[in-house]
Amino acid sequence: MTTFAIFGLDGRETMPLERVLKKSVAKTAAITAERPVEEMEHHSPAERHDRHHVAEQAYSSVEKLPHSPSILLAEQVMTSPVTTLKPEERISEAMKLFQASFFRHIPVVSSQGRLLGIVSDRDVLRFLAGLTKRYQQQVPPTIDERIEEIMTPQVLTASVDTDVRYIARLFVE
Repeated sequence: MTTFAIFGLDGRETMPLERVLKKSVAKTAAITAERPVEEMEHHSPAERHDRHHVAEQAYSSVEKLPHSPSILLAEQVMTSPVTTLKPEERISEAMKLFQASFFRHIPVVSSQGRLLGIVSDRDVLRFLAGLTKRYQQQVPPTIDERIEEIMTPQVLTASVDTDVRYIARLFVE
């Protein structure tokens, strides 16, 4: 049975997959585009041709991949070792880490290694733009603030042996 752990200020709560995924995701169908993607873009014909060629190559390479009934596990797609931040570290440190690593999210852990929250590149950008989590204007920001000021304390996690299809379904729901 696959379970997920939700970490929050009140501790850790383990949930079975059925409780996390409240409803099933129906099979999706293809949709018709309202307009061509390039209609609103102003690229030269050469740029459009190059983009089209790159896209065709990508689709072609995906179609050539072998279809396997095997399961893809979280450990096969995750980054290891995990890069983390401490809650007392400064936003400037998070900015450097985001720039150097190209990560979009970084877990925030205590000195004992306990998961306390997560910070995203969007959290940092929103803060530097002078906005709160609810997009309300705030006092001028400073990069000397602590990470814990902008981190999200509730984090949904999955074990390394979780099928990534369950994780993807959770993202959709």
